[in-house]
Amino acid sequence: MNLDNLRNFGVELEFSGNYDMYEMARRIYSVTGTEVHVRGYSDKSNLWRLKSDASVSGRGGYGMELVTPILHGEADMRKLLEVVKVCEANGTVNRTCGMHVHVDITNADALPLRKLQKFFAKYEHAIGGLLSASRRGTNNNYCRDHFNNESLMSIFGKLNGRQTRQLITADMFGIRGKWNFQNYWRQGTVENRAHQGTINPEKVENWVRLTQGFVACAFDYRGTTIREDDTTETYTTKNMLDDMRAKNVITLPVKKFYMRRFKELNNAICR
Repeated sequence: MNLDNLRNFGVELEFSGNYDMYEMARRIYSVTGTEVHVRGYSDKSNLWRLKSDASVSGRGGYGMELVTPILHGEADMRKLLEVVKVCEANGTVNRTCGMHVHVDITNADALPLRKLQKFFAKYEHAIGGLLSASRRGTNNNYCRDHFNNESLMSIFGKLNGRQTRQLITADMFGIRGKWNFQNYWRQGTVENRAHQGTINPEKVENWVRLTQGFVACAFDYRGTTIREDDTTETYTTKNMLDDMRAKNVITLPVKKFYMRRFKELNNAICR
């Protein structure tokens, strides 16, 4: 789908730079013309920013996080990818890094929020198939699965009837999970915290488009269906991608990209 017709989004990329933040910002500007500001960790300004990140560790390098302003549409995606290419040429990632994608759901009422949480429950295992081993299940304390092969009927039953505040604060979607709804109050977004660290432009672009598709499935289409005995591990990655493609919330190239990524990631894990 064309991002011009979808919601605002924002991206946070944790990585280890070969240079300090001021030099990284200078290099980004010299190549792309995009001014990136060096800011403190708690800064919330709507600017391109580099912030220090103590959670990024490893030998050598400077742990940092690239934070975008509010982005919208294909032109902003192109600008993001230009910046990411410079980061890729001047930095690395390891298993302490992550990528977070925010999608605007400002003023969403309870119905689409329930549908979104049900979608995440139905396809939790399927989404895990697109992640590295270090980000699956409860392997990472910053992006834990919300469920453990639980009955979808039971989960859906708990969500039915809940209003917006109850959904946002639901224990089943805790702040350290793969999906963070707490930003709804401050920024009007849902945050996808699942993806492993990357400064590969192709991976960044496709994950943003997939995350936009997750939200579009819930907000722009009827609710998802399940069967009585289904659990959070019933549905496969292919089931999810087929569903999203049938609803036209992802393009065929995005689907093909993730079918390839599924094979790469899971063949590596099997070895």
